[in-house]
Amino acid sequence: MEPSNSLDRYTDSIQSPTDHRDYAMVTLANGLQCTLVHDAKTPQSTAALAVAAGHFQDPKDYQGLAHFLEHMLFLGTQGYPSATAYQDFIHQHGGQHNAWTGTEFSSYYFNCDSDAFSDALDRFARFFYQPTFNPEWITKEVQSIEAEFQLKKKDELRRLYQVHKATSNPAHPFHKFSVGNLATLTDNGDTHALKAKVEHFFDHWYRANRMTLVVAGPQSLAELEALATEHFSAIRGKGPAVTGETEPLYLPEQLGIQLNVRPVKDARRLILAFALPGIDDDYAYKTTSFIAHLLGYEGPGSLFAELHRRNLVNSLAAGGGISGSNFKDFNINMQLTDEGMAATDLIIEQVFATLRLIEQQGLEAWRYHERQVAIANAFRFQEPARTADLAAQLAINMHHYSKHDLIFGDYRMDQLNLTKARQLLGAMVPTNMRATHIHRQVEVDTHEPIYGTDYQLKALTDAQITQWSQPGEAWATLPAANPYLKPVAAPLALAEPRSSTPNFYKVSEGLSHWHLQDPDFRAPKAHVYCQFVLPQATRSAQHYACARLWCELMIDRFNEECYDAEIAGLHFNIYPQHYGITLHVSGYSAGIAELTATLLKRFIAPKFSTARWHDIHQKLQSNWQSALANRPLNLLFARLNVLLQPHMYALSDLAASLSKVDHQAFEQWHQQLFGEAEIRLFTHGDLTLERVAPILESAQGLFQLSDDLQAQVPPTHAVAELKRNGKFEQRGQLRTLHDDHAALLVIQGHSTAILEQATVLLLNQFIQPHLFNQLRTHQQLGYVVGSTYMPIEQRPHLLLYVQSSSYNADILSARIDAFTHAFVEQLEELGAQELDAIRGFLVQKLRAPDTNLRLRSQRLWTCIAQHDVNFERLEFIAQALENHTTEFFIQRIRQLLLAADDQGFITATPQGL
Repeated sequence: MEPSNSLDRYTDSIQSPTDHRDYAMVTLANGLQCTLVHDAKTPQSTAALAVAAGHFQDPKDYQGLAHFLEHMLFLGTQGYPSATAYQDFIHQHGGQHNAWTGTEFSSYYFNCDSDAFSDALDRFARFFYQPTFNPEWITKEVQSIEAEFQLKKKDELRRLYQVHKATSNPAHPFHKFSVGNLATLTDNGDTHALKAKVEHFFDHWYRANRMTLVVAGPQSLAELEALATEHFSAIRGKGPAVTGETEPLYLPEQLGIQLNVRPVKDARRLILAFALPGIDDDYAYKTTSFIAHLLGYEGPGSLFAELHRRNLVNSLAAGGGISGSNFKDFNINMQLTDEGMAATDLIIEQVFATLRLIEQQGLEAWRYHERQVAIANAFRFQEPARTADLAAQLAINMHHYSKHDLIFGDYRMDQLNLTKARQLLGAMVPTNMRATHIHRQVEVDTHEPIYGTDYQLKALTDAQITQWSQPGEAWATLPAANPYLKPVAAPLALAEPRSSTPNFYKVSEGLSHWHLQDPDFRAPKAHVYCQFVLPQATRSAQHYACARLWCELMIDRFNEECYDAEIAGLHFNIYPQHYGITLHVSGYSAGIAELTATLLKRFIAPKFSTARWHDIHQKLQSNWQSALANRPLNLLFARLNVLLQPHMYALSDLAASLSKVDHQAFEQWHQQLFGEAEIRLFTHGDLTLERVAPILESAQGLFQLSDDLQAQVPPTHAVAELKRNGKFEQRGQLRTLHDDHAALLVIQGHSTAILEQATVLLLNQFIQPHLFNQLRTHQQLGYVVGSTYMPIEQRPHLLLYVQSSSYNADILSARIDAFTHAFVEQLEELGAQELDAIRGFLVQKLRAPDTNLRLRSQRLWTCIAQHDVNFERLEFIAQALENHTTEFFIQRIRQLLLAADDQGFITATPQGL
């Protein structure tokens, strides 16, 4: 079909200077609004479609129907009736696809090779005008919904969310159960009525006027318009108008309350939620974000700092919470200490005292301007998003913003809206609050039937309302002017000679430095990775547990000191790995070297308060002890790392080891932590060698460095050999607190050779859709089915896994095993053509240019960490894929899958079975 619309280019839209794309909008004859995005730099094309229909539109007698519909749209259309036609096509053309169902919107998106984009759109667009709703797949897919429900039945966020729903207004659609399960979608398992229900839901809500579409790629805007018109004009036109909700989210008796919730895992959390009206009309001012900035500030003198100093809270975050067309929960979410759990009334009083302080002194133009500057800098120097990610975001933005603000709306802050600020702060009072206490010891009297969570809802006492309505003097003070917030300078001139890969400098004994002033991403940003090789951190499980505790204590200490820098765009992280400890600093290049040098100085002989040490020690130990309640597959991935990698320890071993460490023993340990060290430093971005001198000076002057530690880094041959490890499967059998079973097959590559890496990487891409289609779609073994390529010290591994609420681990293992044998038998039948296409896609992906500075830094740092100091491994893998025939790889894959000695299962079973 020829386009009949003239392109409405976004000539007046606000774009970041780093955004090289061209935008236009067209409205199709059926009323579908479409944004076109021309991106000359991307080799792939993408499409995203958002529908103004989510679980709020579910019938009360079929809760979860919108989510079920999302699943069904993938399972065949009239033009492509096969249940796997869409997924197979996307995968064969180097793409990915996904979807989600929210409260008021649902979103569908994919990307693929540009040459296949029109054919992919033909398959995708038919979701929205000719789904088949095959009764066979309705029966099967409702089992997938049940499996998804069972999978997350002990997920703390899901359990809390459902209690939240149960204690909201029954007349508001938020009250409905959003996920769905067998009980809500069938009549005792009978799915006959479900087909009519899902067809009616689709016919009623999935209309062009309720949809927004984004198509993006290297094609011209005119070509993209033609594609949109050709494939999406068949979507049915006008349906119900998009309107907001009118019922209040809460009844009067559901406000001014305390909500006690018992979690599965050990937790100490207090969430204060204020019920506000919808804030969509305030997006140009972002008043709630400004209030959240003042309340959630973590610098010196802040509410968090004062509560933290008194050892009452470990964390505080402000401003989050559910939101929709007529509601916004403004949350203050705090993780408490034991002392804090005993002083919740005092903590809440201080929250109200700080709110009143903000109301009286905080609504000042200069404070708002600081926030404007920080957000404007973030927009001006934002790192380009992947086109696929951008498309999905724009499709949702089209429902909320005018075309002028489609890109800029999330960043727009015009001015301080005093009237709105006072209105919102006026609603932050005890009688409009819900105070949720989450702890295993809280009083409960009600059982939520869907997820089985015990809770209690009770009104606040008159004494509490009086105390919090007239709070005492605030401990907190409002933030001073941020010394880090200043106009960001242009990037530095490129030093000569220019380079596209990091240059290596042996600075001194024990100090190796890789440096790259990036020639492509010309923004004033940088990354600094400083890796310490520390034998004292990795000698045993107890040493590693102490290293993790040390990192947590340092982060706890630095958060307050560095918070202003964080707001201004400088970020840090400290984390242990199996060779030692790494410091990562990122953000604007001005000041990054000085901040890194300052942090390194703080590494030497830090002093930790006894109270903070005990609290973080207890929190870390509790988290490790609670790990058995995690999802089984997560536990299996963690166990695999322990079984295969040196200096990796089970969480239960870490918890047991840490329990034996008292404060005095830890002090003795950390005084020796940097007694012997080797440093590998990587500086990248808008930095010259002269600019990083402060880091080198600190590294050389503060630490006793030695080259001798190089030998203690685990070599590639340290990865455990499956065929030499007869106890692998025995040690890989886990008993968990989760109700699901799981099985994971590990297939180990024979060596670290480039050709072996290429083979396993290719096999993962090849086998993935077949595994999913067979074990998930057809056999319905469980909701989570997949494969993963996992290199360990460059030794390639292929992981095939299933998690199930319906089948035990032995059956899952047998089904995976049967699948791999059948796959070998069908290799020739599956076809060299499919494998050849995947091979071409992988070559393209391996050679794809980095899309932003952050991803390039991560890639280069990974190369350094894996001793690929020539930065050529990915290119060598691409060459291996190119230089061997598809028939050659079929034989290699056959050998790999039939090599029983290089394979092994690890499994997870619920305790008590």
